[in-house]
Amino acid sequence: MEFRREVEIAKIYVNGKIEENPVEIRFDPLTLQTSRIIKKSINLNFGGFEEEIESTRSWCPFCSERIENLAAREPIIMKSELWKRGEAIMFANLMPYSKFSLVLRVTEKHYLKLSEFKTEHFFDAFKLIQEFFSRLPEGKIYATIGMNYLKSAGSSIMHPHIQVLFSENSTDYFARLEWGAFSFAELNKKDFWMALVEEEKKNKERFIGTTEKTYWLATFAPKGFYHFMGIPEERNFVDMSDEQLIGLSKGITKILKFYERKGFNSFNFSIFCADRIGSSFRTNLQILARSPFGKYYWCDVFFTKMLQDESVTFFMPEDYAKELREIWEKL
Repeated sequence: MEFRREVEIAKIYVNGKIEENPVEIRFDPLTLQTSRIIKKSINLNFGGFEEEIESTRSWCPFCSERIENLAAREPIIMKSELWKRGEAIMFANLMPYSKFSLVLRVTEKHYLKLSEFKTEHFFDAFKLIQEFFSRLPEGKIYATIGMNYLKSAGSSIMHPHIQVLFSENSTDYFARLEWGAFSFAELNKKDFWMALVEEEKKNKERFIGTTEKTYWLATFAPKGFYHFMGIPEERNFVDMSDEQLIGLSKGITKILKFYERKGFNSFNFSIFCADRIGSSFRTNLQILARSPFGKYYWCDVFFTKMLQDESVTFFMPEDYAKELREIWEKL
């Protein structure tokens, strides 16, 4: 397994002197996709958004007083019913992205600080997804579970919610992961993600810690701010035990608390499910912070990602892995 990096030095004349700025280009050890780490500080204070919280609450379709009437229904598996567990409510996506496209309202509260998310919020949502998944017709299918929180993460609705896609065709990145995992297994006769855990536990630079049956680490070639990965011991999502789902859910909440400590309030996560796509793949969760949402927020995805498919970030994985590792058990 290769952790390849290249460094370029940019020189600029500023304030009467030449300043040297290292730019580190990293290659993902599985897909070989590149990321650029620019070691410059950035301003994360974009002002409050209390007015938006209140104004969106007045029309939000996911709030409890409206969801029964406004939620779209899935007619085949869910028989046009809303599925509920704890605060989680699952229904069809009004804007479907795949053959089966679902939304889960995660919390009753319209807005939560990142430190207010609880393990049970994600656990209950994951249990509903498991139930739906188990009822799908046989055949190869790509299952992706994702969350956008706040506008700077791409969410059109503030109320915390998860999206689930079950598709006969993979997304582009999912396909790269699948092919990379297959190639690695053919060459090395072992699972890439378990090999990655072994490697990262040895060098200890990016390994964070564990929750129930789950390993957590900072990714070598981050796709965004504070990019972490959760690797479960149990391979298939639909068969995961409650203990395994708690481990995934607890890790998410720990990382969200860390994001808030670092000044972030917005994030994305995605779970790539191994079910039905071959023994070389393992379910894995990837989570990263987004530019904080506020009155003057900016989008951190620009032409390098949109048109050249290369991520740019300002933080070293080894640095923030050390920070999180030191407080992991306290979160």
